Amino acid sequence: MVNFAFVPLSDPRLTPELKARFLKVDQLVKWESTDSSGAYSGLVIVGEKTRPQGFQSTAEFTVDIRDKGIPIAKVQEISQIVQNEFVRRAVVNIMK
Repeated sequence: MVNFAFVPLSDPRLTPELKARFLKVDQLVKWESTDSSGAYSGLVIVGEKTRPQGFQSTAEFTVDIRDKGIPIAKVQEISQIVQNEFVRRAVVNIMK
């Protein structure tokens, strides 16, 4: 099971490098998941990116791998699980 929680755009994990990938960042969501091999976390960054036709809303997923030595196959597995849950549950936040 993946747990999602909205966090403010001022969160320090949203680095200038991550922001630079987007025209505009609209939402920042932290995620956490645990399975038999351990606990994992990361961010979902939702915003607008340029495309040849103009711009498109999109989401990027990060996995915290600091000093954990997570094999790339496991990172890919975790990423796929998080992406599928994010889409399946239609995780969105209405901005007021």
